[in-house]
Amino acid sequence: MFRLFRFLKPVWWLILIAVTCIGTECYLGVSLPNLMSRVAAIMQNPDGYFEAWSGLWPFFGVELIAPTGNHLTDTWILGAVMMGHAVLAMMIAFGASIAVSFVGAHFGRTLRHEVYKKASRLSVDQYRKFGTASLITRTTNDIEQCQQMVQQSLRTMVRAPVTLIIAIVMIVTKDTRIALILAISIPVIILVIAILFVKAIPLFTKMQTLFDRVTLVLRESLTGVRVIRAFNQEKKEEKRFNEVSAETERVVVRFARIMSFGEPIINITFNLTYIGIYFYAYNIYNGHTWGDVLVNFPNILASAEYAMEIMFSFMMFSFILIMWPRANVCAKRINAVLDEPLSIPEPEHPVECKPGDGTVEFRNVTFTFPDAETPNLSNITFTVRPGKTTAIIGSTGSGKSSIINLIPRLYDVTEGEIFVDGVNVKDYSTKDLRGKIGFVPQQALLFKGTIRSNMLFGAPEATDEDIRRALDVAQATKFVAAKENGLDSEVEQGGKNFSGGQRQRLCIARAIVRKAEVYIFDDSFSALDFRTDTKLRHALKEYIKDSSIIIVAQRISTILDADNIVVMNEGHIVGQGTHAELMQTCPVYQEIVHSQLDASEIEKTLVLSRKFATEGGAE
Repeated sequence: MFRLFRFLKPVWWLILIAVTCIGTECYLGVSLPNLMSRVAAIMQNPDGYFEAWSGLWPFFGVELIAPTGNHLTDTWILGAVMMGHAVLAMMIAFGASIAVSFVGAHFGRTLRHEVYKKASRLSVDQYRKFGTASLITRTTNDIEQCQQMVQQSLRTMVRAPVTLIIAIVMIVTKDTRIALILAISIPVIILVIAILFVKAIPLFTKMQTLFDRVTLVLRESLTGVRVIRAFNQEKKEEKRFNEVSAETERVVVRFARIMSFGEPIINITFNLTYIGIYFYAYNIYNGHTWGDVLVNFPNILASAEYAMEIMFSFMMFSFILIMWPRANVCAKRINAVLDEPLSIPEPEHPVECKPGDGTVEFRNVTFTFPDAETPNLSNITFTVRPGKTTAIIGSTGSGKSSIINLIPRLYDVTEGEIFVDGVNVKDYSTKDLRGKIGFVPQQALLFKGTIRSNMLFGAPEATDEDIRRALDVAQATKFVAAKENGLDSEVEQGGKNFSGGQRQRLCIARAIVRKAEVYIFDDSFSALDFRTDTKLRHALKEYIKDSSIIIVAQRISTILDADNIVVMNEGHIVGQGTHAELMQTCPVYQEIVHSQLDASEIEKTLVLSRKFATEGGAE
């Protein structure tokens, strides 16, 4: 937890203000029992009330108010002074509360920003290591716990020591014998706090882990609601969620049960101490004259109040000690993210990024997933040239997506090198490298906002004309124009208010608006019908004719006219060339083609492809 306090450095001046205000508030609050004893002295001894003014302002060392000679008037004056103390303390407490709230809010915002920034730079494998649900919990619940700890610490770690010191000094000054009562009460409170502390610590870690599981199950259920309903698994998912919720409830209840013993025991100790002081005073003055008792009664009264202040200080400490283990567990989880070394490090001296032609070259690339025993890719060598389309095809798990994920450094190669415009991708800053690439992922994902905001996602400087041209190429103009608000039509989270084919076309348009040097399409035409697919690809080839194009596809019809087809099988390249060349030389490619089309369909597909290429127009 202490390591996270570095994020408080920018608001040190607010912390200083808060500490000053809280210290002053405590000082004013602790002075009230002393003033109350003065009022009691005046009321019990009207003839000697002048003595009651002695040391009225002991904390300032001067007498600011002189007695009037009328004990009733002087009592009202002292009451007004006490009221003034209370009002001033309240105003200062209000200022302290605002300062502490600002400090806590800044701490939480800064910490969330740092965790989010670090999480956004983690590799795909590191995301899997932490888990999306856990990262969400760490960024929300864990940081919230740490923020509350900071705020409570600021309030308590100033108020409790100041109150404790002043109260001890005052009670010893007034009557040392009464202070002996605390020698019995305080150890009891400390013992109770220690037992609660030891019992509660193991539960905090378990609670945060269970919160991760609740978030995970909830996230899966909400994002997969269509699949759940399609398979009539609502009851099963409800049962799964109830099970993890019930387990969380059991831990929370167990924690609450343990903590429930603390407050009653501490309250009983408080009350017994309060009674003990008066009982002790009764025994001390038993047998003395009533006058002796009256003379010392104000001191007894003030001592009892200071004793309560001392025990309340220990109780405030106990709250912090109880909060600390949970906050510390949360802090460790947050630090685990912040301390995670980046598996995709930035180069110490990145090369200057200059406009290029988009040439991509793989040289003997081997890639192995972390903790995997065998390589996912082995000795991959090929070149993607500007103005040409390179297609990658192969069976599921052959390594197609791994190849394209290595280009923007979503992963790093294990062996070999990848070059973009003649420069090793590791020598570019990731920002510059990815700025050269227009990427369309396999899962078409749109962000909540509008069609326009999604189009501007990778190219904020794009004009409406640029967006319309990209929509034309992506065969998306027709359905976008049919929307009531056109480019300003709303897009729901994930693009759920669009069909699969519409999402794919909008994602393609978003990529080509960027005017990149390299375009990567990871099976991005799978939801399109043959006619739209063909028209889109031919329009795309014309629109980005000076850029390099890489297409990963499952359908043969999508890659028939590619300039170079890379055939993958179990992580190896087993063939390269045009469709016609591979039909003569690559058995794996032949098998893929004949598994999808018969001889007549292959010829028909080529004829239709040429026909659609000459028709033009946008859907």
